[in-house]
Amino acid sequence: MLDYPLESEFQETNYSKSPLGQSSKSCCRVLNSGACGSGSIVGKPAGKTLVLTNAHVAGTTIGKIVQCQFPFAGNEKISAKNIMAGYSDRVMMDWAILEIPWDVPLPAVKLSIDAPTGEHYTMGYPRCQGPLGQRLVTRQISHNGVVWRWQPISIGGQSGSAVHSFADHLQRGLLTWSWGGDGAGQTARSIWFQYLNKAVVGVVKPEGLIELGDNRADDLEEGFFAEASITTLPIWAHLEEPTVPPDGGSKEFRSAVLKQAEDMQRQVGKLIELARSHAPDAEDGSDDDDEPNTGGTFGL
Repeated sequence: MLDYPLESEFQETNYSKSPLGQSSKSCCRVLNSGACGSGSIVGKPAGKTLVLTNAHVAGTTIGKIVQCQFPFAGNEKISAKNIMAGYSDRVMMDWAILEIPWDVPLPAVKLSIDAPTGEHYTMGYPRCQGPLGQRLVTRQISHNGVVWRWQPISIGGQSGSAVHSFADHLQRGLLTWSWGGDGAGQTARSIWFQYLNKAVVGVVKPEGLIELGDNRADDLEEGFFAEASITTLPIWAHLEEPTVPPDGGSKEFRSAVLKQAEDMQRQVGKLIELARSHAPDAEDGSDDDDEPNTGGTFGL
């Protein structure tokens, strides 16, 4: 699987040659001229494949073709087109979405906008070698859950790696920078805000933030870029359609509905008895000659 020899620095750290979680298999290497980074599959609309990576890896030129290699699906170089990108030199915004015109036979792992909690893992291409995985330990999440720092420190080539949760294996972040001895990235939550506004918005970049691409794309421009035809891409976990029970639902669903109906019927019966017991002429049930007895009626 590994088509590059491992350097000694990797053998002496906590990098793993094996996936740390089920979502690791969606990873890929992204090659853009002299730039090399990482990416992962996040959606599959209409038989196509969508890959999320960093803009400083893939560039911001819409329609530009880069190459992806999927180690768990043959590892051949596959052409992918840049269809959306957001980048800024001023704020923490650095991501791109690539489209492959056919279905890569690997799982698509969607992005969660929930603030990260618990333990996480990633898999990518440090120094353009790998894939190699890491277990990440959060050091700090700030600014309403959009700025994320962890240990160990991330290095060049890992840019664009997905950060997945051990709890549900959804993607919670995008590995992008090193920062004062830590690894750092954008939360999927922050990408959602930028995606929703279609604008350069975010937390101002602090000093010491270092992009982690192995070399840097030569076509980076400040702004939000997208093909005109793109509205909402199927890459967000919270936008999934709820499952509708077919034919009235499961046996458990039908039983619960029936029990609720029976409980309601019993309550209505008790209310009718209560109303009758307090109605005029309730003792003998006779009606007044001038006004009919309405004791048996209770708004049904």
